[in-house]
Amino acid sequence: MGKTKSNFFENVLRDNDLCLAPLAGVTDAAFRRICLESGAGLMFTEMISAKGLFYSNKATETLLYKDKYENLTGVQIFGSDVLSIQEAVSRHLNNAGFAFIDINFGCPVRKIVSNGDGSALMKKPEQAAKIAKCVVDSSKLPVSAKIRLGTDSNSINCVEISLALEEAGVDLITVHGRTAEQMYSGKADWHMIKKVSENVRVPVIANGDVKDYDSYMKIKETTGCAGVMIGRAALGNPFVFSEIIAKNKGLCYNPPSVAERMNTALRHLKLLVEYKTESVALKEFRKHLAWYTKGMYNSAKLRGKINTANSISDYEALIDQIVQDNA
Repeated sequence: MGKTKSNFFENVLRDNDLCLAPLAGVTDAAFRRICLESGAGLMFTEMISAKGLFYSNKATETLLYKDKYENLTGVQIFGSDVLSIQEAVSRHLNNAGFAFIDINFGCPVRKIVSNGDGSALMKKPEQAAKIAKCVVDSSKLPVSAKIRLGTDSNSINCVEISLALEEAGVDLITVHGRTAEQMYSGKADWHMIKKVSENVRVPVIANGDVKDYDSYMKIKETTGCAGVMIGRAALGNPFVFSEIIAKNKGLCYNPPSVAERMNTALRHLKLLVEYKTESVALKEFRKHLAWYTKGMYNSAKLRGKINTANSISDYEALIDQIVQDNA
């Protein structure tokens, strides 16, 4: 194995095994801050292109913004070109203030896969290991990697690729319990994640279908994982981290009221405005408010109003109305 900094992950996960998944277009600094305040431990940026950093693309570089309160956030990169990855790590990521670097080998989105990146590298364990070693050798920080079970049901190779990544020096592996072909459909196979946990020495984070305390406990029992990653279940519901932490301590957990949910939503909006331009923040908040209000009274009609909000005062008035309607 290459140099190891696995004690970093072991120590962090021992204190808090709840992780926020990297979600493109979602896990920016504002969302991460909200989840951090709700109890998330390890967090990951949106997926960032190594080539974008290599060519100093301004839009890509903006994804590197990190709040000063984030001490356990890792930057996730993707790419299949060793030179651009090496340069991205040494020139940008080593000194960007992140706690670790995560390599994406699991993204199933067609645009990413068609370029040979993301889950396309699950078909090429040797190339994935070469990329991982390049990051490990270039990095001053601990390095982790995120994979899927395989590209499809006929090519499940998560154990093989995990062993190759471990040999390359990766300090932690996250396994999403689906194939790339499944995208986010079907049921995550936790038993395959268990096989990875049983075959590698580095910590393993289990990802897929965790939405509450019960599923959190079940995935831990099934997989023997060191950490649990939550992604889609946190959309509009960062409180899932608070729920799990409270119940882990044997405390009674009371779900947030509508007013409390909306206060969090409004804080989320203000953080977006603080971190980005107001026009960008107002547009990006639309999807978040739709998630925060999912299942509430008149939620379908709310979406129409959300999509026509054009100012902070519009959102404030709408949020006040939501609280009144759900009182």
